[in-house]
Amino acid sequence: MPQDVEFALPWPLRSSPHLPRARAHSLAWLGEYGLLDGRTFTAAEFDDWKLAELAAFFFPDATGEGLELAGDLMGWYFAPFDDRFDGPLGRLPRQAAAVCEELAAVLVVNADADAGAAPVAVRGLADIWRRSCRGMSEAWRVRAAHDWRAYLAAHLAETVDRHHGRVMGAEECVRRRALSTSSFVVIDMIERVGGFEVPALVWHTPVLAELRGLTAEVIGLSNDLCSAEKEEAAGDVRNNVVLVLQRERGCGRAEAVEEVVGAITERVARFVAVEERMADLDCVLTEGGAADVRRLVTGLHGLIRGDYAWERMSGRYRAGRHRADRAR
Repeated sequence: MPQDVEFALPWPLRSSPHLPRARAHSLAWLGEYGLLDGRTFTAAEFDDWKLAELAAFFFPDATGEGLELAGDLMGWYFAPFDDRFDGPLGRLPRQAAAVCEELAAVLVVNADADAGAAPVAVRGLADIWRRSCRGMSEAWRVRAAHDWRAYLAAHLAETVDRHHGRVMGAEECVRRRALSTSSFVVIDMIERVGGFEVPALVWHTPVLAELRGLTAEVIGLSNDLCSAEKEEAAGDVRNNVVLVLQRERGCGRAEAVEEVVGAITERVARFVAVEERMADLDCVLTEGGAADVRRLVTGLHGLIRGDYAWERMSGRYRAGRHRADRAR
């Protein structure tokens, strides 16, 4: 642990040819919005954590402009937001609620909110949201805003649990992690950065909903394998399924890891089986609509496979790094 746990996936790793362009753009964007402050987050960390590569792995079929947006989103996640909740803010519910409410306020469907003199995280999200909505239907904007709010609410829920000392079981942890890893936001972005949109009613059919849910759960489980030592070092043993299983079952690390790998393998097999039913939707789709649905499902393959590759190369999860960060 943390980056030596492997499991099989049926899809090849692909990367966007626009990676160099996205890396340069995102570093400039982070600097423009004050998110590279040289202390809590640096350009060297952006490169070491392979955040541009993460965007390229996640969205190999993105347009050049789309991958720039995706790279900025990856930088925003890790620069001003995610790690803040691993520190003192993640144990102060009222302060965390105020932060999440200020961020949620920019997620308006008409996408023209002015963040003004707001904190850098808010201004950065406002810009990402405005650009995300560009060219997308109102139906897409409504569901994307919903998924963003669910992501913010998941972080707030973790803060509330820490404050009250509440400990959840492994099954609940898997459901929570599917939300707090922002997987549903990233799934929405497959369409935006790829320049297409799945028909609104088809998006909510059970078969597509199940594929999205399985994708989010696999990403959450995989992330917990790599981040167990990071969260253990930070004293946060409530929101990582590996650590939760160790406590719940009274087992060792190796046994907990084996169970998580088994859970991933089972979900990937279910994904493949459910995907075989995708052709059933063709009878209610135009030829173009059917092609867009398949682009989305191919995008889900990219998220799962790209996440797996990134977690095993990113300096963010390198052994010992989290201890140094905690000291800093």
